[in-house]
This record gives sequence, structure tokens and C-alpha cells, in this order.
Amino acid sequence: MLELITFLAVEELIPADHPVAILAVPLGLLFMSGSVYLLLWSNYGAKKAGAIYGTAFFGVAFLLGVFWWFGGPGIPPNTGIDHLPGQASDHYSPRWYAFEEGSPRAGFFPGGTEVDRFESVEEFLGLGDLDEETLEARPAFGQLSGRVSAAVDAMQSQFLPTDDNNVAQIGVTRRADYEEDAAAQRPDGAVGRAQPFFGVQRVDDPMVHEHPGTGVLLATQEFQATATFTDADGVPFDPVPVGDPVSWFAFYDPGAEWVPSAIWTAISLVLFAASLFWLDRLEWRDKRLQNVEVEEPERIAEPIAQ
Repeated sequence: MLELITFLAVEELIPADHPVAILAVPLGLLFMSGSVYLLLWSNYGAKKAGAIYGTAFFGVAFLLGVFWWFGGPGIPPNTGIDHLPGQASDHYSPRWYAFEEGSPRAGFFPGGTEVDRFESVEEFLGLGDLDEETLEARPAFGQLSGRVSAAVDAMQSQFLPTDDNNVAQIGVTRRADYEEDAAAQRPDGAVGRAQPFFGVQRVDDPMVHEHPGTGVLLATQEFQATATFTDADGVPFDPVPVGDPVSWFAFYDPGAEWVPSAIWTAISLVLFAASLFWLDRLEWRDKRLQNVEVEEPERIAEPIAQ
């Protein structure tokens, strides 16, 4: 027991397969719901207690689902449950999917890889004539800039993927080409390689474009791979470019964060209606029993013959 208490005190995240995590929900329902049900059972009986508790519980759950789904005054929508059991927490979250020109994903957006069609974030929003300070104060610009920043991160991770040690995970042919370019531009006095050796630089600012055929928001960013050498003291030189600059693209999937809340709301509504119908049937049964008792004729006592 002492080991369990110590574990709970120092552990920041309890794994999902730990006994404590498995028993948390059943024990919570047992003590919270069980105590209320027992109180109702002692006053109304087992069946009626279940109907009353089901009506109240699923009625509140339905109201919660409505607020989670549509929001309310001061409550933004989609703030409740964000995934279903067995799914990742970001399963329904918005995300960017990166792709390069000529890839299968590019085929979904005809003409979507023509960089000339893209424009800067401020021009896309029609705010190109504003100064930087005024632009930063615009919520629409801040929101779209944040989204595009996530798109650039997604594109960069695909352009030059790395492992946990920041080692570039690129093919043999591409690595050989980078090595050849790096050797040709090796700075004078370079005796070693920085870690990581291959890196990436972003060329210019990202740009966005709404695809006319699908209405999907696209983003593009040009990347330049680099190599970094070090001198005898381990001080890195300025990175040298290797390979050619490449433009990558990404499309925005708005996700469906409302789905878990909608499923919760629909299930709660059905169970609330079923509990209410059950409670109504039990009430009518009790009324019929009371009427039978009232209509039963009273037996008059007959005097005993003397």
C-alpha cells in the first residue's frame, strides 16, 4: 500500500494499462452514482429508483453535450470530449498534411502546386496595405499565421525528416548528392562536422492559396538543405547550401472536433427519452394500483347473533 501511495505521489502520468487507471472510472461511478441510487432505492424501490436516476443523469448529460457541441455565452464550441475510446486525443483535431509536387496527394488539387497562384498571409486576407503593428493586432491575421506556422512545421518534417538524435533520415542517393555538394563548399579551416550535420533553412515567407476546385486551404514554403562544418575548436561555420531549393505544399484538414460531442449528445438524448418513458410507465402503474385500492368495496361487519 505504501508503494502505491508513493507511486501516485511522484508519477506525473499514470499509464492507461495501470490498475489505478483501469479502476478509476468504475470506482468513481460506484461511489458517485451508486450512493445516489441507493438513496433513491430506499425511498422508491429498485425499478423506480433506476428510472429516476436514469432520467436525471442522462438529462444532465444531454445538456452538457449541447454546450460541448454548440457552445454558449462565453463558451466556445467543441470544448468537451475530443476523441472516442481507443482513439488518439488529436484524432478529430485540425491538421496539415504535407505533400510535394508530383506526389499522389498533389493529384487531388489540380494546379495546386503552381507557386505563382499563392500569396502572402496578409495579401490573402486583404490586409496587405497595413503596417506591421496594425497587422499584428488583427485577430484574423494572428489566427491564420498560427495555422500556417503549423503547416510549415509539417512540411519541414517531411522535407528533411530526422530521428531522435537529429540525424537526417534521407535516402542513399539524396545523401550522396548532399555529401558531394558539402565537400565542394567545405570552408577553409573546417576540420569537423556539427551535430546535426544536415539542416534546413526556410526561404522567404510561407504563402497560402484557396484551391478553386475544392475550396481547401493550401500553403507552400520553399526549403533549402544545408550542411554545417566546425573548426578545430568545435565552433560551427555558417551553414552551406546543399542541393537545390525545393517548394513543399500542405493542405488544411479542418477536422471534425464536433463528432465526439455529437455522439455523446445523441446517445444521452436517446437514453434520457428511454428513462423518461420507463419512469412514465412506472408512474401510471402506481396510479392504476391506487385506483384499484380506492374502488375496492368496503366490507361491512355483520353483528353476531346472540
